[in-house]
Amino acid sequence: MLTARRGLATAIDYATLAAPLALLAGLAVARRRRSPAPIGPAPSPAKVRLLVAVGLTIPLSGLLAAAEATGGSPGKRILGLTLSDDKTAERPTFSQALTRSLLKTALPWELGHQAVWEFRADNTSRGAVLATGAYAALGWQAWSIARGGGRTYPDRVAGTRVTQD
Repeated sequence: MLTARRGLATAIDYATLAAPLALLAGLAVARRRRSPAPIGPAPSPAKVRLLVAVGLTIPLSGLLAAAEATGGSPGKRILGLTLSDDKTAERPTFSQALTRSLLKTALPWELGHQAVWEFRADNTSRGAVLATGAYAALGWQAWSIARGGGRTYPDRVAGTRVTQD
């Protein structure tokens, strides 16, 4: 079933992206335990939020897009799925793949990430709105896949389609 395979492919992709991030976080925690004194002044939360978006979310979305434009993300390759241009059935351009990746991955990730920052700052109203947006983005994608047509809003905007090999 294409729906289940797409969900599993996405889980594989996210695990592939999370593994090096988990290693980096582990190294940061270990370093902090060895040397609890800060090296310099702590950056402002706003600066950290921006750095995460620009230094992490966007580059990782770019990596996924590059993989999609050159034959498929790790999850799609493993599960025999292909992303193609909806009109030509050829591989998508990098621009199409990047548009899709930003909408599919970066948008819900950043909405969720920003929600966590708001909750941590006791801005529960803003956090709730952002979290709702993240869940809505993911839910809309899941609903689009499950309803039979299989094209999510990222696919429609980017002009792409996921098919089984």
